[in-house]
Amino acid sequence: MGCMVKIGMIGYNEGNGHPYSFSAIINGYNPSAMETSPYPIINKYLSERNKDEFGINDFKVTHIWTPNIFIAKNIAECTYIPNIVSDYRDFVGQVDAVIIARDDVDSHFELINFFLKEKLLVFVDKPLCSSLKHLDFFMPYIESAQLMSCSGLRYQPDIITFFDGKLKREDICFVNTLSLLDWKKYGIHLLEAITPIMGIDIKKVSNLNDKNNYIVKIEYYSGQYALIQINNNCINPMQAEFFTINESLKTIFNQNFVCFKTLLIEFSKMIKNKKAAINPMETYMIVKTIIEGEKYA
Repeated sequence: MGCMVKIGMIGYNEGNGHPYSFSAIINGYNPSAMETSPYPIINKYLSERNKDEFGINDFKVTHIWTPNIFIAKNIAECTYIPNIVSDYRDFVGQVDAVIIARDDVDSHFELINFFLKEKLLVFVDKPLCSSLKHLDFFMPYIESAQLMSCSGLRYQPDIITFFDGKLKREDICFVNTLSLLDWKKYGIHLLEAITPIMGIDIKKVSNLNDKNNYIVKIEYYSGQYALIQINNNCINPMQAEFFTINESLKTIFNQNFVCFKTLLIEFSKMIKNKKAAINPMETYMIVKTIIEGEKYA
């Protein structure tokens, strides 16, 4: 597409500020309005960027819908979105693509299915879905580059560069990852982050929970393994540490702007090139592993 790509933004569910951050990265933002948003952390990292870092190719968020009209108005004011609609179905005929910036997974199927049937291009916030039946349903759309879903953490600079070339997968013994909050919403962040390095040759998924910890062990056919730990008593930032034979390399996931902007650039490339931005089997195995990890909770 050589002309402007009109984006419809869908929010909002409690605790997920992505409608604010994604729209701001694409459209730019109003600093004084953003100070009134419920996400001071987003306002902080946006304020640390230069003006020329905002904007994604030919993207423009032109429409927004949320179940709460007052939140929709606040997001629109913060991020220069000109059109607020009272029904997401009104996006049809008005936009070229839709970003579903909600991580309450139970809302996803109805929204995604509607827009796919309308032939719109869709990005949906992780997790894509919570059942294998829905995952199988979505796969043809992922393979045909009509649908994309991932966590921005797969675009962490350390991950993309394999720690500036210092890390080789064959040298890894195991990976240890840590996050707060719940498995579906944050376990997928960590799994998505390590997958570009660890691959998808997953042999076994084991839930090792006790009453205070959510721990999932992922074993690979190579003999390597990864631990994903969700612990609400540990207030450290999200992180992943790769242990090799003689050293460890650790990344702290605190580069939200860079990760989200790269994600949005990859979505724009998918729209332009009509080619999946991520190997569809990666998306399949990541979502399947999250479902398996919860099964034995």
